[in-house]
Amino acid sequence: PPPPGVGTPPPPPPPIHLSINVHNFGVGGTGPGHQYLRYRDFAHKDRLRHVFYVHCENDFLDMRHAGLYGLSATGDLVKRTHRPTSVWLRFLSNFRLTYLALDVWQRFRGSGSAVPRARPQATPHGDIVFEEVLSRWRDEAEANGSAFHVVLTPPPGTAEQFHSRVRSGLFDVVDLRDCFEEHIPDYDWADWRFLSDRHFNEAGNMVVAHCLYRFLEGRLGFERETNEALSRVRYTYYRSFLDDAGSPGHRFMPSARWASPVPVGAAEAARIRAKYLALKTDGDGQRRRIAHELRQGEPLVQKGGWDVFASTRHRLVIFVKSPCGEGANDPAGRLFLHGLRWLKPDDTEWRELKFRKSAWRDGRDCVAGRSIRAFLFTKLRTGEYREGPGGAVLWEAEFSFDSVEHLAAATTAYRREYDEFASAARKARAPWDIHVLANRVAFLKERCDADDRRGSLFLRMYPVDPGDATGDLVRGGFALRSLPAGAKRGLVDGKCLSWTHLPNWPVATISAGQKDGEAVLWETTFHLDVDRHQRAWAAVRPNAPAARSVFDVYRRDADLVYARESCEERDTAPRFYLHVFAGGSHANLDFHFLERGVVLNGRCVAVVRLPEQDIDRIRTGQFVAGESNVWGVEI
Repeated sequence: PPPPGVGTPPPPPPPIHLSINVHNFGVGGTGPGHQYLRYRDFAHKDRLRHVFYVHCENDFLDMRHAGLYGLSATGDLVKRTHRPTSVWLRFLSNFRLTYLALDVWQRFRGSGSAVPRARPQATPHGDIVFEEVLSRWRDEAEANGSAFHVVLTPPPGTAEQFHSRVRSGLFDVVDLRDCFEEHIPDYDWADWRFLSDRHFNEAGNMVVAHCLYRFLEGRLGFERETNEALSRVRYTYYRSFLDDAGSPGHRFMPSARWASPVPVGAAEAARIRAKYLALKTDGDGQRRRIAHELRQGEPLVQKGGWDVFASTRHRLVIFVKSPCGEGANDPAGRLFLHGLRWLKPDDTEWRELKFRKSAWRDGRDCVAGRSIRAFLFTKLRTGEYREGPGGAVLWEAEFSFDSVEHLAAATTAYRREYDEFASAARKARAPWDIHVLANRVAFLKERCDADDRRGSLFLRMYPVDPGDATGDLVRGGFALRSLPAGAKRGLVDGKCLSWTHLPNWPVATISAGQKDGEAVLWETTFHLDVDRHQRAWAAVRPNAPAARSVFDVYRRDADLVYARESCEERDTAPRFYLHVFAGGSHANLDFHFLERGVVLNGRCVAVVRLPEQDIDRIRTGQFVAGESNVWGVEI
C-alpha cells in the first residue's frame, strides 16, 4: 500500500503557503569535506535556521579519496592544499539530487586551522577525520545560530555504519529509516530505489520530502499539515514538468505516467519551471566558461574532425568540432569514453557520452563534455562509433588522464591502509588472510592475481546475542556482507585489499569466504569472542551441570553453556535445538555449533544468551533433519 504522499491523492485541499529557502551544499562525486567548505563560503550562513548533513553510505570512502583533511603529527585536524571542485561537477550534482528549489550557488575556497582531536589513538584514521570535520561544521553552524542535524538515509547498513564509526551523542540524528518504516507497511528498501543502483527512485524521494517536512514541522512549530496537502505540493512540482500528453518532458522527472493526473495551473507550472531552468541556464554558462578555458590549450587528440581536450583539475573531457554544420546535434556516430581504472588494471569502466544531452552550440562550433567524477584512471580511450547493424568504430585514441602526482598520492594512501590492516592480529589464514582492526574486518593477500579476484568475498557474522541485532539479521541468524569484485579492492605492488565494517552489535563468530556465482571457492570460520567462552568455561567447570549427555549443559546467569571434553568434528556437526518455555510462550533458539561455539584445547564450548524472562523449562539437544534426535535433555 502506498504511504502518505505517494499514492493517488484525493481532491485538492487548501495549498500550503510557507516561505522557505533551501540551499544545497552537496557536491556530487566528492564527500562531506567539500560540502563543509561550500557551507563556510556561503555569504548568508548566519541567516540559516537549520543545517542538515545527509549521510550516505559511501561518504566515508569519498572523504578518504578527496583527502581535503588529515591529521598533523600532533594529532590535530588540518586542511590540506586542494584544487577547487569542478563547476561542471557541481552543475551535474545538483540536477541529480534535487527536486526542491535550490537557490544559491557558491564557489568555495576555505582554509582551516588545526582543531584538537578528542578521539583515542586506536580509532581508525579515517573515522577521526570524518568525525572532526563533522564536529567542526556543527560548531560553526551553532555559532552562526543554526541547528545542525545529521540525516541518515534508509539503505540497509547506512545507519549502522554511521553509529559504529562516530561516537554517540555528538550530533542530533534524524534516521529516515524510522520514518519509512512508520509510514510504509511491510517496508522493503528495494521498493524505493532504482533497479540499476542504490539511489532513491522518484517515489523514494517523495517519502524523504514527507519525512523531512514532518521533522521541520515539529521543530519550527508549523501548524500541522495533512498528508493530502503535502502530497499535492510534491505532485504539483513533478507534474509541472510533464508535457501535454502526460509524459515526462524533462529528463530529471519520473519515467512513468501518473495513474491519476493532478491538475496543475499553467501559471504555477510556469513559475516552477522558470525557477528550475534558471539554475540550468546558470549551469550552462558555467560549463561554457570551463570549456572556453580548456580550449585555450593544445588538444590531446585530433581525429574524425574532433579536437579532444582534458583537464584532471576539472575532471572533465571536452570534444569540439569546428565547424560542425547543421546536423551537428546528431553526428554520424556516438562518442564514447573507455576508462582504465587505477587499482583495477584488469578491469575497465565503460562510459558512453550521449551527445544530445551533453552538447551545445558555440557559434559555428559543436561542443560536448563529459565529467569523470571521482574515479582515478591511468588512461582514457575515446572515439566515435556508428550505431545499428554493421556499426563500426569511426575513430579512436588513447591518452593518459590522471596526473602522476594524483596517482602517486593514491598509491601511497592505499599502501598505508594495507599496512595498517596487516599490522593487526590475523584472525584466519585462507587463500586471503583475514584481519580485524577496530570495527573493520579486512581480506588481505600479499600476492594476488586475476583468479584471486574472481567473484565476491562474503562474511556471515553471528551476534553474541541475537536480541542485540533485531532487524539486522537475515534468515539463518547472521548479518551478511558481500564485497563484489572491485569494492574497496585494488592491486598495488601485487597486494590486494578488501574490507568492510562490522555491525554495531557484538559479533561472536564470523564465517568468511569467496564465491564465484553460486560456487564457493573457499570458506573459513573464526571467533571474535573467544574470551567469553573461556570465562564461561572457567566459571561453570567447578559446578555440576544442569544436565548431562553428549554435551554437558550448565546454567550461568543469563547464559546456557554447552561443554564436551575431547570433542571431534562429528560431535559438533548436528544442529543444536534449544526450546525455551516461559508461561504460555515458547522461543526457538536453534543454532549450529560454529555460530555459538569454539574449540579450546580440544574441548568444545558453546555459549547461548537466554531470553530475559522467567523461564519455566528448557529442552535442548542435537538433531539431524529427517532423522531422530542425537541426544536431548530437559532442564
